[in-house]
Amino acid sequence: MNNLKFPQLISASLLILTLGNIANAVPITYTGSKGQYTVDKEIGTYKGCLFKESCILLGPNEKVGPTSWKNGDYTYSVNTTGIRVNEKNKEIFQDSFVNTPASAIKLSTPEVKYGLITDKCIGSACIGMTYGQLKAKLGKKVTFIESNSKDMRVLHKIITVFQDNKEQYKLYFDEHSKPVKNDYIINHIETSNTNYRFKSGIGPGSSIVNAQKVYGKGTFRLHKIDGYTEEFVDFNTQCIAFKVKPISGIYTQKRSRHNKEYSIETKKFKPNTVIDKVLIFEPCGC
Repeated sequence: MNNLKFPQLISASLLILTLGNIANAVPITYTGSKGQYTVDKEIGTYKGCLFKESCILLGPNEKVGPTSWKNGDYTYSVNTTGIRVNEKNKEIFQDSFVNTPASAIKLSTPEVKYGLITDKCIGSACIGMTYGQLKAKLGKKVTFIESNSKDMRVLHKIITVFQDNKEQYKLYFDEHSKPVKNDYIINHIETSNTNYRFKSGIGPGSSIVNAQKVYGKGTFRLHKIDGYTEEFVDFNTQCIAFKVKPISGIYTQKRSRHNKEYSIETKKFKPNTVIDKVLIFEPCGC
């Protein structure tokens, strides 16, 4: 069975992981003779990695049983002793686990804790919340670093939130001339942290190809003002913006190098383009 389709299937059908609220999720990783397989029963996700091969990720949308997932003609079934993969009800791959469920829990390293992005929140931070409310909610486990920024002629006062020595997200405030006070309202949040996802599974690090499967065909918009350049993908998602690293769109409009300001758009883009940042902002009205 080692020469059957499972390795090709892994590389050909890598799926975006669909995530829900997994704050308390505890994934269990089983080790077999051919690979490692992680199952999270609480949110319904599966991750299988053959040794020295690629991985396949299946989310709740593909779950067809307590520990079974369906991907096209293929069905993945996991129990406490092993995994089986069937193609049209015919077994094409199997692996037996060498660790028991009890030892699997001890051996497993929890997957990255994903935070949820909505049209109003990134993780614990939400539009309309005061800075003091967020600090009280997060407690002492995070660090807040204040800075100033100017882009597209707009001045911002920014608080960058760090946890476990890693940047989580940035908070933007309208008041930019004074230090941020506890009663200042958060009106713009952005993150480049790949640990944060929408329920669809899309987030920083996601490919535009996968994003278009969720949101439809996007329009790339490239803006330049006073030497500052930024590029966004517009999926007509109100209150949400997807930023990519310039320049990923393929633009046919000619831009004079003497033209200091311009805004152009295209629907064509480089195939390996990924989302760099997700931004949510007010007024939302969503």
